[in-house]
Amino acid sequence: MPALLALSVLAAACGNAGDDEGASGSTDDSTSATVAGGEVSDARDGEFVEVDQPGVTDDTITVSGVASVTNPLGAPYVQVWDGVDAYFAMVNDAGGIYQRELVLPEDHRHDDQFAQNQTEVQRIITRDDPFAVVGVATLNFAGADLLVDENIPTFGWNIQQEWQNGPNLFGEKGSYLDFTGGGPLLPFLARELGAHKVAVLAYNVPQSSDCLTGIENSFAEYGDDADAEIAFSDSSLAYGTSDLSVQVQQMRDADVDLVTTCMDTNGVTTLAREMRRQQLDAPQYLPNGYDYDLIADFGDLFEGSYVLTQFAPFEFEPQPAGIQDYLEWIDRTGGTVGELSLAGWLSAAQLVTGLRAAGPDFSRAAVVDGLNAVTDFDGDGILPGTDWTIAHDSDPDRLCDAVSQVRDGEFVPQFTAEGRPFICFENGAPSLPDEPIHQA
Repeated sequence: MPALLALSVLAAACGNAGDDEGASGSTDDSTSATVAGGEVSDARDGEFVEVDQPGVTDDTITVSGVASVTNPLGAPYVQVWDGVDAYFAMVNDAGGIYQRELVLPEDHRHDDQFAQNQTEVQRIITRDDPFAVVGVATLNFAGADLLVDENIPTFGWNIQQEWQNGPNLFGEKGSYLDFTGGGPLLPFLARELGAHKVAVLAYNVPQSSDCLTGIENSFAEYGDDADAEIAFSDSSLAYGTSDLSVQVQQMRDADVDLVTTCMDTNGVTTLAREMRRQQLDAPQYLPNGYDYDLIADFGDLFEGSYVLTQFAPFEFEPQPAGIQDYLEWIDRTGGTVGELSLAGWLSAAQLVTGLRAAGPDFSRAAVVDGLNAVTDFDGDGILPGTDWTIAHDSDPDRLCDAVSQVRDGEFVPQFTAEGRPFICFENGAPSLPDEPIHQA
């Protein structure tokens, strides 16, 4: 996940993952599937009903996507469509849904070039007129309100607070982000590592500096329980800085033994090089670090560092069924394995879940309403579970993440239990618990 903006998700350890409790709802039983207990069945996938909806024919359901393919970070946002293609291929290979194939045509894939998101979203609405927008991975989401106004079901990689703007916007891990709230995850990690002096670095832009605030709040809330404190903090860094010698010297002077950042992969690589040069022997915590290219190129610099994911790491054994399917179909369709393509896969999976919730006589509105009645979307074990009855505007009662360590150029899951890749903490816990909750 190489984007600058994505790193801010870590700030509150806002995994947007809930427990199994939640409301249930249903649509018209005469034409639609029932969302029972917050879950949806695929029992009616083979039924056909003639539908008069944008982007829908008797044979296909057509969607559009928008990504910052051209971006100043050189980040591979185009890979989000690899995941959409792979999931659609799996569904279509099994006969599609409601006797229709799912299609993301090449001319419906829009590059917003970072600064043209609103323009490209408007083009999707007026030119493409798709049933849904599936595969959004952008550095800004200025066009979010246009999609809300049209109530077009929209699915993508949630790294902006605009995903909270409407009930038809579905992030791959939920749509609510709290960048500045404190959480137990980082104090827990410090305690487990025996680290007492923590450093945090951020860029001088709001989403990065908000992330730093979230880390500071985490240790203000739980640092005493972990016997750890923020010993060095700097949110003045200019994006693209190539000299962190002063900051690393100050960290050495403060006896820092755990380094956290709110920076992109270029920034943390610059930092790791300077830490090595000055012989600062401390692991980094990398909210952006689950990146195979990064570790292939610089694994020696990040040896022993820790990486956050809000999905089950691909290396976790036994692999959840959803991860097995993802890896199989990404390979079969020639896509690239990684967090961005997984976000596309989950986006497509949520569309299909919404279609099943709506039933054979589906509509845009019925998909939105149906998915918003689902209380435990987990992508077949990929996620700890998203409760869409609350995930647009609040964190769940339980905050879940997965942590891996970089060892010999590989990601090794940490703090897991048998069959349970996630470590979870009660939201708003008054103190740091002795042990996290382990969750599948």
